[in-house]
Amino acid sequence: MVEVGYRLRYTGDEAESNRLPAHRGAVSLEGVSWSVSLIANYLATGKMKTRGTLSPEIKAFIYPARQGSFINDLILYIEKPENLFITSVLGSYAVGTAGQVINSVIVKVMKEVCGIVSRHIGGQTGDEEKWYSLLPSGDMEALVDRIEPSMRRAHEVINEGASNLLILQRQTELIVLNGVTKAYVNKNIIGDELVEKEVSVGALNANTGNGRFYLPQIGKTVPFSVDKEPATGTYQALTYSLDQYVSGRPSTIQVTCREVLALDGRIKKLIVSGARRMDIDELA
Repeated sequence: MVEVGYRLRYTGDEAESNRLPAHRGAVSLEGVSWSVSLIANYLATGKMKTRGTLSPEIKAFIYPARQGSFINDLILYIEKPENLFITSVLGSYAVGTAGQVINSVIVKVMKEVCGIVSRHIGGQTGDEEKWYSLLPSGDMEALVDRIEPSMRRAHEVINEGASNLLILQRQTELIVLNGVTKAYVNKNIIGDELVEKEVSVGALNANTGNGRFYLPQIGKTVPFSVDKEPATGTYQALTYSLDQYVSGRPSTIQVTCREVLALDGRIKKLIVSGARRMDIDELA
């Protein structure tokens, strides 16, 4: 049996009196637990879900509130880590580190949907980046999209009964949800005009049209999705860029897209309508 435990600590406002507004507090707890459960279901089965019955291979339980602000514990139980999808991907090594792997992916995805971290193509070391690189291309990005609605619900009580939601493991602070992350998650400003950008593809799932671009102009990666009917040659150009990147060769292509911006102007996502390879002289 493997356990992965989280402490959900609400602070500020009503939470300091060991209470939360009933509806908003319940919605927030549901949003956090559903986000964690969706990611856990993927790690157990390799399948993305947004509703219905989840895999019994990883069971999530929530424990009662306790004194000291407003605190709940959320615990994942894995009876047979050797049966998990993530174990089949990472091999026997993952059996002994299942809890660490599961926690790493959950925290990474939840941070990204809240705009807390940015992943860069290249320059990554350590076990965690090795784990991510072995997952099917584009799956991490798809998970971010899947849990965005439930993470909006997780913020329901922020500034409406509590100032912060701290997600901890033991005494280690993993994620802090606050007014800044609430604004990031809740607000999508979709541009009306098509823009052209020079990008490199770092991840791509051709089945879903999800992936991740590196934007040299801002020095970070952002997720993207492809229109249902993109311009001819779009997927060929995206695949070419990914293959070039994996081979360590120049991988810049030009995409036509619309920007999805956060309230503070940060690019949250690009919606691609077309992509093309760039000639050598254009890259010079």
